[in-house]
Amino acid sequence: MVKLLKHELIALFRVLVFFAAAVVVFAVIGRILLAVDTARAANEGAALLSLLFILFYVFAICALVLAAWALGVSRFYKTLFTGEGYMTLSLPVSPMGIIWAKLLSSLIAMFAACIVSILSLCIFFIGLPSDFWSELGIDLLISFRMWFDSIAAAPGVFVEELLLSIVTIPVTLLIIYSCISVGQLFTNHRKLMTFVIIIGLYIVAQLFTLYAIQPIYDMAEKVSVHLYLWVQILLVTALDVGCFFLVRHILKNKVNLIV
Repeated sequence: MVKLLKHELIALFRVLVFFAAAVVVFAVIGRILLAVDTARAANEGAALLSLLFILFYVFAICALVLAAWALGVSRFYKTLFTGEGYMTLSLPVSPMGIIWAKLLSSLIAMFAACIVSILSLCIFFIGLPSDFWSELGIDLLISFRMWFDSIAAAPGVFVEELLLSIVTIPVTLLIIYSCISVGQLFTNHRKLMTFVIIIGLYIVAQLFTLYAIQPIYDMAEKVSVHLYLWVQILLVTALDVGCFFLVRHILKNKVNLIV
């Protein structure tokens, strides 16, 4: 599994490095143009150009984060349910190991995309006036103080919210993995059926959440914030586990229907 994970990471970052480079380049160019505009103080054409680059920079950040997620989904489909699936499924790795490698590599790529975006923001804000940094520093200190005070007042809530975030992050990937896997069980029009399954699942999930899950959340919240959070943690965890083992079952027992 470790070798497969390494291979997946190389395949993902081979593409993501171009998105990351674009984010950094737009951050640098946008910052230079902004500095030039500040020095000139009144150049409408230059201001428009810097605004355009800043807009591209924002789009590049969104594209980087989205690409990390989309490439993870694409790799899951391409290496399992196309011609590459013969090679992947013949590796001495269990279906569970394959799923873990796909999931972990995608999560690492998404985390790396967020880190690059944050670092690019640091680049973009370099050289701003000292009064800006002093005001920002004061705001950050106040925010951190309020954050630490809230943790000290309710450490249990902080731990529960952290757990909820941890179990929520993989769920978007695992749901799509499940839809793709189920879609491959159809004999014809597998891509179309996968799309139909995704749309149908979204509609059903919205209705189920509105009429079944939300009332449970409301009742739990009236009892205690801890109960409210733990209900969410347990439900999301159950969804994670259910999707994971659904994909594992299909890879392990329905391979003949796929390849």
